[in-house]
Amino acid sequence: MALSIDEINAVCSENFDKVIVQQAYDKSVFWAKIKKRDNFIKKNPGGVNLEFPIRYKKLGLGGRVAPRAQITFESVETRTAGTLYWSYQQDKTMLHWDEKVENAGKAQIVDLMADKSEELREDLTDILCTALFSTSTPSSTAGAVDIQPIPYIVDSANTYAGIAVADASNWASTEDSSTTTLNLFGDGSLSHRVNATTFGQDTVDLHIMTRDLFSKFESIAEASKMYEDTETANMGFTNLTFHGKPVVGDAYCPSGYWFGLNMNDWHVYVTDAGTDGIQISEWKDLFAAGFPNAYAKVAQWVGQVVCKRRKTNFKYSALDYTL
Repeated sequence: MALSIDEINAVCSENFDKVIVQQAYDKSVFWAKIKKRDNFIKKNPGGVNLEFPIRYKKLGLGGRVAPRAQITFESVETRTAGTLYWSYQQDKTMLHWDEKVENAGKAQIVDLMADKSEELREDLTDILCTALFSTSTPSSTAGAVDIQPIPYIVDSANTYAGIAVADASNWASTEDSSTTTLNLFGDGSLSHRVNATTFGQDTVDLHIMTRDLFSKFESIAEASKMYEDTETANMGFTNLTFHGKPVVGDAYCPSGYWFGLNMNDWHVYVTDAGTDGIQISEWKDLFAAGFPNAYAKVAQWVGQVVCKRRKTNFKYSALDYTL
């Protein structure tokens, strides 16, 4: 019978690389830009919902008059408020008894407790970014509330934050659900959409699309010699520019979509301290739960996506990168 361990393996140990490389979670440029611009806004907990004010129409009471004409005073209500319920998101992980015993001392290659903690933050961030780009209609009543996703907010008809487009015509984004071929100029083109969503000095300052559509844009932009945005490149995202604004493929963007966003309009309100509102607990023993030698850690996030002006944002939803 052959020995299971030969001489060299009996007297030598493996030469281990102690750097573990994650390859499960991608990155979202939208999330990164919100963090870069400090557009995570901390709100003290309290109240069943989040409310933000807007002015949604013109006063419309001025005009030509005779110099001695009597003025009839009147008022027009031009203000309202958007209301959103908080979205509660949670994630969890465990460290089992055998993991605690075996991942210790000289036998420890990677600190499993530390890596599980990092993994937990990455996993919850992935959940949040996935929810941000969901194309499903979000729940918006009290209870288990969804994050209000970008495809739902950037829309010409959807009621968002309790305000209907029928009641406030300016509370709508530009939407194109029929164009299938990406063109930079002309009717229905990217330039056309940017112009349609320009309002005073405010306009699109970030383009987000699938990576396939970014490749399509690259093939068109090559002849125009468009350069990349340095700030976005320094954040680790390959990009080019259109009208001087970064064009970036986002791993979480749904197929066929291209978003032109004015990031000044976008904020993520959170109730917990920290850069992005994610709060990670300490490791807690599970003795009371029947696992006397196991530990658990919980990540939680309470927040909501707020877009205070929809009209300076647009979306395509049917682009085909093969055309």
